[in-house]
Amino acid sequence: MILRPTSGWQTITADLALILFLITAQAAGNASAPTGQEESPTVIAAPDAQAPVASSALALHRPVRGEEVREWLIATVTDERQVATISVGYAPHRRVEALAEGERLMAEAEAAGVAARLIAIPNRKDEVAISVDYLRMPPAGTSLAP
Repeated sequence: MILRPTSGWQTITADLALILFLITAQAAGNASAPTGQEESPTVIAAPDAQAPVASSALALHRPVRGEEVREWLIATVTDERQVATISVGYAPHRRVEALAEGERLMAEAEAAGVAARLIAIPNRKDEVAISVDYLRMPPAGTSLAP
């Protein structure tokens, strides 16, 4: 009788990869802003587009306050159906500052030629996140046949 191990090297490698991913995701979620700056998340999306029934984010970025995101948006948004959603969470009594940061990020998205929407949400702390999703419906036909 030949005994076989209960798990192979593939399972062990997959487990280690999952552990590494979880540790990295946790570290990225707890990253603090540089000294003197507050962390703020941003999310952008298209204002005139009707959202599809289901969509998942293609890309997510959590910029620190004052960070320029124009180059990131240009590199990330590759299809006219993609929309950036700037989500600004603000702590109590910080709505004016959060909306100013959201407006700045919207201006950067416009300068990058990216359709964007702004969402402001009351929160326990200031956060900004930018996500890119397919939020626009595709045009009728294709580029090959109308």
